[in-house]
Amino acid sequence: MKKIVLIGAGGHCKVIIDIIKSINEFEIVGITDKAGSYLQNENRNLGYVIDVPIIGDDNILDSLYMQGVEYAFVCIGALTNIEVRYKLFKKLKKVGFIIPVLVHKNATVSSYAEIKEGTCIMAGAVINAGAIIGENCIVNTGAVIEHDCNIDSNTHISPKACLCGGVTIGYNTHIGAGSTVLQGIDIGNNVIIGAGAVVVNDIEDGAKAVGVPAKIIDCR
Repeated sequence: MKKIVLIGAGGHCKVIIDIIKSINEFEIVGITDKAGSYLQNENRNLGYVIDVPIIGDDNILDSLYMQGVEYAFVCIGALTNIEVRYKLFKKLKKVGFIIPVLVHKNATVSSYAEIKEGTCIMAGAVINAGAIIGENCIVNTGAVIEHDCNIDSNTHISPKACLCGGVTIGYNTHIGAGSTVLQGIDIGNNVIIGAGAVVVNDIEDGAKAVGVPAKIIDCR
């Protein structure tokens, strides 16, 4: 079985563990987390996420790779850490790790969709034909990505979000929970779409948009 190390011991890691165990292709050797983010107890146990041990900080990644752990995955959530996620992704690539695509067994993904490395597809998500999803993305629980959508790298599609056909999403963008993006809309890079928003017009780079219909309230 392929050996994989997970990076980041927060809540998002629990979901990644669940996906990995659902597909039964990988042996999880442990989790690394940044120094000081966990507490050692009297037995010098670094702790667990579900039943997977935290084995050290990110300084041991090179050693794990040299010991034959070929695979790694970023397990940090995207809402406040979206740029950190991509830095870790590139760090893992530099070490030499293979970063797989992880698809929960209860997700529906068309054989005519393209999903790039490091992206995770969570339970109940639907990705239809012609969709392209970039590297290191999160397609969260129950999200729908319709035909011919194009999502750039390091973007998070939150739970129950719906992208209608032909939507384009830039990189480092967050599409909020329960939001809807109508067919053919273009959303730029570094955008935040608020939860429950309905996007009926294109959204420029760096904007934050909320409401029904979605209106820009900030442009970074």
